[in-house]
Amino acid sequence: MQKVVALALALITSLPAIAENAPTVARLEDGLEFGDLLVVGEAELITMPELDVAWRGRIDSGATTTSLHAIDIEEFERDGDKWIRFKTRNEALGSEIALERKVVRTAQIKRRGGEAVSSRPVVLMEIKIGSVSQMAEVNLTDRTDFEFPVLIGRNVLSGKMLIDVSRAYVHAPAKEER
Repeated sequence: MQKVVALALALITSLPAIAENAPTVARLEDGLEFGDLLVVGEAELITMPELDVAWRGRIDSGATTTSLHAIDIEEFERDGDKWIRFKTRNEALGSEIALERKVVRTAQIKRRGGEAVSSRPVVLMEIKIGSVSQMAEVNLTDRTDFEFPVLIGRNVLSGKMLIDVSRAYVHAPAKEER
C-alpha cells in the first residue's frame, strides 16, 4: 500500500511538467493552412483537372484509399498490361465521362465492422483540393447509393491536409475548373 501511495504522490508532483509538454489546441479561425498542411472541411469540392470537372467529395480519414464512383467497369488487356474501361457520372453537369486507365493494383476493401471484402481496381488519377494537386491511387466502385461520388482517403490526406470537421466546402475550385 505504501508503494501505491508513493507512486501516486510521484505522479501528482510531476503533473505540472507533463502539462507543460502537452500538445496545444490549434485555433484555425479563418486560416486555410496550418503550417505546411492545407485545412480541409468534412466535405470539399474535388477537382480532377484532366477531366475539367469538380465533384462533391467526403473527406474520410478512416478510408485507406480514395474512391471514385464508376459504372460499366470492364477489364481489358493493352500491351500485356491490365487496363480498365469505365464511366463516371457528374450529377451537377448531368453527364457521363468515359475513361480508360491502366490498373496499378487490386484493392481488397473491408466494410465497416470487417463484414464483407470486395476487390476493386485501383488506377492513378490527378486529384486537386484547393491549392494541393497530386497523383493518387483511386479505387473504382459503384457509389450510386452514396451521397458523395468521391471519397478522399488517407492516401491523399496524409502529410498534406488537416481536417476541420466543423467546416465544409472550404476550398472552391478555380472558376476555369468548374
